[in-house]
Amino acid sequence: MGNNLLERLLVPAIIVVGVIIIDSSRSQTDIKEKIHDFIENVYLPASNITALGLSVVQITGNEGELVYSTGYGYADLEKLIPNGNETQFLVGSITKSLTSSVVVKTLSEKWPELGEAVLDTPIRKLILNYNFTLIDRFRSEHATFRDLLSHRLCIFRDDLQLIAEPFNTVAEITYRLRYQEEICGVRTEYQYNNQMYVVAGELIGLIANQSYENLVLDLLTQIGMLDSAFVQRTDDFPNMDFRAKPYYVMDNISYPMNTELLKRLTLSVSAGGLFTTPNDMIKYMQFHLNLGRVKEVQIIPEDAMRWLRKPAIHVPSLGFKHATDEKIADVFAYGLGLRLGTYDGWQYIQHTGYFPPYYSHMSLFPDLKIGIFTTTNQGPVEVDSLVLHTFIFETLRGTENAVEKAMQNWKEIKTKSRKAYNEREKAFSEVLLQSKKPEIHQSFKNIVGNYGSGGSGDLEVLEKFNNITNTTALYMRYGKWAKGWLEEVGNDMYKIIWDTDIIQDYYAAGERDSGNYAVIRNGNLEFVQSAFEGLILPFLGNFKLGVSLETLPTIPWDSDSCGIDSE
Repeated sequence: MGNNLLERLLVPAIIVVGVIIIDSSRSQTDIKEKIHDFIENVYLPASNITALGLSVVQITGNEGELVYSTGYGYADLEKLIPNGNETQFLVGSITKSLTSSVVVKTLSEKWPELGEAVLDTPIRKLILNYNFTLIDRFRSEHATFRDLLSHRLCIFRDDLQLIAEPFNTVAEITYRLRYQEEICGVRTEYQYNNQMYVVAGELIGLIANQSYENLVLDLLTQIGMLDSAFVQRTDDFPNMDFRAKPYYVMDNISYPMNTELLKRLTLSVSAGGLFTTPNDMIKYMQFHLNLGRVKEVQIIPEDAMRWLRKPAIHVPSLGFKHATDEKIADVFAYGLGLRLGTYDGWQYIQHTGYFPPYYSHMSLFPDLKIGIFTTTNQGPVEVDSLVLHTFIFETLRGTENAVEKAMQNWKEIKTKSRKAYNEREKAFSEVLLQSKKPEIHQSFKNIVGNYGSGGSGDLEVLEKFNNITNTTALYMRYGKWAKGWLEEVGNDMYKIIWDTDIIQDYYAAGERDSGNYAVIRNGNLEFVQSAFEGLILPFLGNFKLGVSLETLPTIPWDSDSCGIDSE
């Protein structure tokens, strides 16, 4: 996939609309030209994407400052609207660093006498009138903002909830968190969890006595990010020509995604719902590189900004290496809304953001005062953005073989990704082979009914006539989007054939189908997925027949279990 689509779409669409603010030195002009040439002649032809947004910052002290933001391609293929540095893209989980910034700003202002210890003070002590309840008493009474923002509470990550949209309010999401199961011991492992940022957004709003959204908008205004906004229910995407439209690619053809799918983020904006521009990201990266200072104004105290960069939990290595074992990049820890690591010996701070099909990547190198941001609105992306970030970083620091390093990185990423994919497929194929279709099928009457999960909500399985097969079949309904037919593939295992535009999420990821299955037996319905860490795992949710919120205890743990007063 790539060359044919490139000839028909990307080559005619290579339009550059940008602003370059640099000093008059020849070296910075050369840098800009090298970056532009690499993107236009190497990265875009190989990546197979509709539009690319780029921001580059290099603060060079007495020598001046390089500030470069631009756009390539089209923000809207149907209307042929050029993509520029004022085009809004959804940045997904990069929003988490913004949420963390708002949290440390608010906490440092509210309890200045506590200093950094405020992050480790139990939330129940900071908000006395808020009933913060999780799966056990210890978590409920000990959980802190550092726990929430560094993904170390180790409770079940419910991404199916994020894409299915079963709830109508943030309050219901946060209430139901009490029923999400423990995955590992508190603060023992890094377990990424979007719902923790939903909670953090609601809690910091309660502390400040105003909404999370207003807190963020105030910070954005102080930074100067005036063209940024959260996704909203009222967004009229077809008429928002300043916003990059979402696309997925199949068989080398680009298709527009249903923009209503983006509104699923309205209940989790603090985890990933920010639209922003390359121009605004210039200001955001300057804000971080200058430790909370904008021009002469210290918006957030330096000490509080450093809290964001302090390792809070170990992250399994995400590094890539040359064939000679020279380490390219390695993320080793998570701070507050930021991943922390090294690149060729330099401190490396980064975060990516993905919500189908938008993919964004922010890299910060504090010691060198370098910031790089890229974003796109189409999936799948054929070349990892780390390749482009590698090239830009090496170019900024004057490496002669920047292209060679970037291309080597590309080969290593492809090799590692291909190996991981093959291992996942082999593992799942073995599971399916062991689960042959039964001669006697389960009776529909043993399967149909209302299922529930305290953390994930309500789900229904019913009999329904399928007009395509002209037979009565099992049909599942969960939330607004997770609806589909259940096709039996083995003992108690059913492949989910999605019946809504939720399938576009998987197309944007390069999959022909979702790879989602339901295992239904003994009154339990368990979601599993074929391609997850080489295993078939119930990581998408577990529902039980006859369970609802009304059947569950308000407090999910015993009154005599461990808590603060039993230390």
